This record gives sequence, structure tokens and C-alpha cells, in this order.
Amino acid sequence: MRQLFTISGRYAATEDESITPQVSGLSWSTRLKGFGICLLLAVVLGLIAVIIYFVSGDISGFAVLYSFAVILGIGSTMFLMGPLNQLKKMFDPSRLIATIIFLICLILTLVSAIVIKSSGLVLLFIILQLIALVWYTISYIPFARDAIKKCCRSVINI
Repeated sequence: MRQLFTISGRYAATEDESITPQVSGLSWSTRLKGFGICLLLAVVLGLIAVIIYFVSGDISGFAVLYSFAVILGIGSTMFLMGPLNQLKKMFDPSRLIATIIFLICLILTLVSAIVIKSSGLVLLFIILQLIALVWYTISYIPFARDAIKKCCRSVINI
């Protein structure tokens, strides 16, 4: 990212820092706090979900809390880059398939837990959700997807 001179007369550390406050109306400090709070809530909800599952075996409670934790985790990044920018990046062609698979699995996780009440399906969709989320996340790291593909190809060819 390049350094930009803002209207206020100061230099922004990055391009996103100079543009997003004008769009969202939030300062960089406020956005960092929002990110931290959402991420902390996501981690706490995820831990509570696991505790509920292991203590009571309630797959529906687990699935709902886990799904909300994941949504909060993704939502936390909206504070850093702004909601519209986040959505644009999520539906960028390089991330489109991972995003769609993730969202479908998120919905199917909730349907499996609340409507169908199938532990097996919940587990399957949570695993697929996690794989899609990891694939989405590594798309932000240059050459990470290529490296993982090469590793998988070398393991399969052995």
C-alpha cells in the first residue's frame, strides 16, 4: 500500500486508512476497537459453543452459537476495511467459490441442527464451513493457495 496525504493534512499509513473513515465515519482507533470487540465475542461464543456441546451434548445450541461466532469473526474485519469493501472482497472472483460454499454450509449447519436435528450433518457442514473459511482466508496471503495445492498434489502422488 502506498502512503497518502489526507484532506486533514496528515499522512495516512495506508490507502485504506485514508479512505475508510470518510466512508464509515469511524476513526482508525474506533475501528480497531470494534474489530477487537467483535473478534473477542466470536472467540467467547465459540468457546461457549464447545462447552455446551461437551457438557450437555446439545448439538443445536452448539451449531447456533458456533455459527454466530463465525459470523462475528468475519464481521469483525468489516470494521477494518468497511462493510462494502469487505463484501466486494468476499465476492471477488478469486474468493467467490469459497464464499458461496461457506455461506451455504453456514445455512445448512443451522438447518441441520434446528430443523433436521442431525448431529452427523451438523458435523459435516461445520467441517466444510471450516475448510471453505480457511481457503477464503488464505486467499489473502500471496501464493498460499498455490503452495497448499502443490503440497496436496505431492502427498496424493506418493
